[in-house]
Amino acid sequence: MTRQRSGAGGSRGLEVPRVKKGGLGQQRRQDSQRLTFGSLYPSIQSQLRLHRKTMNCIIKKLPQSQIELTITIEVSEAQTALQNAAIKISKERPIDGFRPGKASYEAIKSHFGEAAIYETALPELVRHNYVQAVKDNDLSTYGDPEINVTKLAPGNPIEFTATVALIPEVIQLAEANKIKIKTSEPIVEDKEIAGTLKELQRMQTKEVRASREAQANDKVIVDMDMSRDNVPLDGGQAHGHGIYLDEDYYVPGLREKIIGMKEGETNEFSLKFPKDHYQKTLAGKDVQFKLTVKEIYELQHPEIDDEFAKTLGQESLIKMKELLHSNIMKDKTLKESQKIEAEILEKLVEKSRFGEIPESMINQEVNRMFHELKHSVAERGLEFEDYLKSIKKTADELRLEMAQQAVQRVKTALLVREYGLREKIEVSDAEVLAEVEKMINDSSDDAKAQETIRSEEYQDYIKTALRNRKVIELLKERVNLVKN
Repeated sequence: MTRQRSGAGGSRGLEVPRVKKGGLGQQRRQDSQRLTFGSLYPSIQSQLRLHRKTMNCIIKKLPQSQIELTITIEVSEAQTALQNAAIKISKERPIDGFRPGKASYEAIKSHFGEAAIYETALPELVRHNYVQAVKDNDLSTYGDPEINVTKLAPGNPIEFTATVALIPEVIQLAEANKIKIKTSEPIVEDKEIAGTLKELQRMQTKEVRASREAQANDKVIVDMDMSRDNVPLDGGQAHGHGIYLDEDYYVPGLREKIIGMKEGETNEFSLKFPKDHYQKTLAGKDVQFKLTVKEIYELQHPEIDDEFAKTLGQESLIKMKELLHSNIMKDKTLKESQKIEAEILEKLVEKSRFGEIPESMINQEVNRMFHELKHSVAERGLEFEDYLKSIKKTADELRLEMAQQAVQRVKTALLVREYGLREKIEVSDAEVLAEVEKMINDSSDDAKAQETIRSEEYQDYIKTALRNRKVIELLKERVNLVKN
């Protein structure tokens, strides 16, 4: 008896756009969020073109919206796969007297045993026959099936079971035209433009080493050790740490302690952490500091004028401000649109009723969320273990907290899918091709990404993402948008 996990299954249309990121035109490479109801498999249709056949299949219902398929593959149906397996063995392990891949089936059978041929053919046979069974029985499945090979003997039919979950039913779908969403007209304030100019100014600032006491507008490099009751704080040691003295620091009073110090000078003092500090064990507590100034830099800021604007490719400061106004307005408009989309989906999910959502489905979504978080932490240059320490949680505790959000994400995907089916939302091949071309152009310097985008699997993914985008645009048209 052989047990294995198969990559033969797949979600059928269970993808939902990442509403907080904007539409497909805004982000070509991450145009939608695929909820992990399994791996990103080759599409069922593409596999059927490779291996169409009839088969014996018995379906048994199981608890938690799961089913068990018992599939029998007759000897006659396995012949092509067995021949291909024999050729593969011959290529990988040539027999003396035969060129690689040219040994006959009988020669391979005699040399390696027919059981080896069957074992080699098994993954392909299981994969294609499972996909065919799902198609023939019009099953809406998600996730990887769990495969259990129950009969595998040369010269006899092959039998295996595939246990897989079904996509839960949307029992009652909320009516979009009964939903009210409050909207706000984006406004760009002068202080926002001034703040952006200040950030651009800081990016152009020169840091010049200074041989004097630290002043309020300097940058200092320090070694800093923090302790409490003479016990070093976990993560409280910072060496070669940069502090801008013209900015508020997370510990009030630290800037004032540094101003007036010289290079090489060490100062020991206590400061009270804010009551709302994210580390609850330190919030409102006195912490001892031992701080040594290693280097002092004077910050020489350029004037914010026409010359400054020209260094950034603009004709004048006025033109620069107009550009910043336009960019900030676009960003706010996009965020407002994303907020509306998120609220629409949230309210529709709240007012809809769903069939039983299997624990396995929730767990798979939690796994996806967990890996997304790890990726995000890594992009910020942090070790995940250090991140867990900073939030005072274990990986298991974090997963447990994610469960409720995972349920919401699963329901959102089910809801969008159901609207698409009921409204008969379609995406043409031309639309998919146009999106593929845009994504390829955006990935002109990444050959591997282009290869992935051109694959049939990824184009199926794009098609579902585009369909979901159409669903959400339809919902935005139907809900009642009320201006504040």
